[in-house]
Amino acid sequence: MYFVYLVCFYVLINVLFPTFTLANEVSEKRPNLTLSNFFSEGWKFTDWEEPAQEPDQAPRFKLLKIPAPVFEREVRMNYSFTNNGDDGKLDEHEWEIEFEMPLNRRFLIEVEPKVLSVSPDKGDDHSGLGDTSFTTSVMLHETRNTTMLFRLDTRFPTGDDDRELGSGKTTIRPGLALWKDLGKRFALQSFLGIDTPVGGKTDADPDTTVNYGVALSKTITPKDKPLFGNLTLFVELNGSSDMGSSDDTNVVSILPGIRWNLGHDFWIMPGIELPVIDRHEFDNRIWLSILKDF
Repeated sequence: MYFVYLVCFYVLINVLFPTFTLANEVSEKRPNLTLSNFFSEGWKFTDWEEPAQEPDQAPRFKLLKIPAPVFEREVRMNYSFTNNGDDGKLDEHEWEIEFEMPLNRRFLIEVEPKVLSVSPDKGDDHSGLGDTSFTTSVMLHETRNTTMLFRLDTRFPTGDDDRELGSGKTTIRPGLALWKDLGKRFALQSFLGIDTPVGGKTDADPDTTVNYGVALSKTITPKDKPLFGNLTLFVELNGSSDMGSSDDTNVVSILPGIRWNLGHDFWIMPGIELPVIDRHEFDNRIWLSILKDF
């Protein structure tokens, strides 16, 4: 079933953006990465550098919630506050530290430990270590205007399930992510993936969860603008659909936000997430990311 979703996603991208599979986009510094040169190009260690941004191009960077469709070398602190989560049963603060390191143009590793503070509607507040994610990404296609990569996210149950700090199960999430420069400093991002529990699953858990997302961004200022470099407005639409459980849930949310460079590759990115479908999941969620590229 997973491969059917991936094939459909790939076909859709080629229908909407027929230039996606063309490898004739010109790069002044280095050759394009495509499936045709997958084994021969881009695997040299320490060969990664951030692609040059042309004046008319949208910058390549990760947003708040949608999984990253590009490679970045950065340290990031994500904070989110969920108001009335789990059908109004709790409020939740989450702090997540991300470390992303491309080993070369084709391969990236990412580690994401998190700390949670949960305030139940009934009972005492509690906090502690949450679940930890380890992600590997493989670049399938990289040209001047397009990137497409395969992500494999493994989430380990390092948080205490009994205290609502973790899921209590190991989950793998393979998926495809796309970034596309639309011109005039507009960019499109999209993602399709599957969550599959591989350890600790109970009868109440879904067999799989399909995750999907799309985001549109518009960059207003150049990167060297003092205090407001690459000021970018964006809106994300993220969703998930459970499959194979007694109570399948579909959740879709919208997340508008803004991102800019304060200087010296320090970035700040706030946003607010609002549910569109299944509003009982949470009332709203506040996001804030502070990151440093290096």
